[in-house]
Amino acid sequence: MKNKLFCLAALAITSATGHSAILYSGPQNILISNSFTSVYIDVDAVTSGSAQLSGWDVDAFFGGEAFGNSSSFQPVRQSTSVSSPIVSLAVGDLVDAFDIYASAQAGSSTHIGTGANQFASGVTGYLGFRLIDNNSQGPFYGWMQVNFSNTGAPGTILDWAYENSGAAITVGAVPEPSSVLLLGLSGALGLSIRRRKH
Repeated sequence: MKNKLFCLAALAITSATGHSAILYSGPQNILISNSFTSVYIDVDAVTSGSAQLSGWDVDAFFGGEAFGNSSSFQPVRQSTSVSSPIVSLAVGDLVDAFDIYASAQAGSSTHIGTGANQFASGVTGYLGFRLIDNNSQGPFYGWMQVNFSNTGAPGTILDWAYENSGAAITVGAVPEPSSVLLLGLSGALGLSIRRRKH
C-alpha cells in the first residue's frame, strides 16, 4: 500500500510539471471603440491601451470592423495576402503551423458578414493566431475570443490563450487545474504514508 501511495504522489508531481503550458489572459472584456480610436493590445504582456504600446500585437477600432496586427501577431487568414480577411474559427478547431498566415504587419476589414469563415456582427467568435512574444520566442499558437460589430456599436475582445511550447492549441482551451492542486494532493498522500508508518 505504501508503494502504491508513493507512486501516486510521484505521478501527481510528474503531471504537475510535465504539461506544456497554456498561458491564459483571464477575462479581459476590452472595449473596441466604434470610432477611429484604437485599442492596442500586447498579448503576451496582457496589457492594453488607446496609445500605441511598445510590443503591441493588435490594433482594433470601429467595433472590430478594422483589425490590425503587428508582424509578431499573425491571425489565421483566408490567404497569405496582408489584406486577406481574418477567419472566424469555432471552439474545438485546431490552430497550428498548417493554418494560413501573412508574414508582416497587416489589417483586415472584410471579416464581418454572413459568408463562410466570417464573423457575425454582435456575436461572440474566435480568431486563431501565431505569436512571436516580446522576448522573440515562438512561434506560439493561440486563440482570441472576440465580439466584433459593423453596425456602429462597440466591439469587445473578451480573452485569449496561447500554448507556449510551440505546440498546436485547440480553440477555447484554457490551462488545466493548477499544479498547486496536484502538489497539494501529493503532499496529502505523503502525510497519509507517514501516518500509516507510525
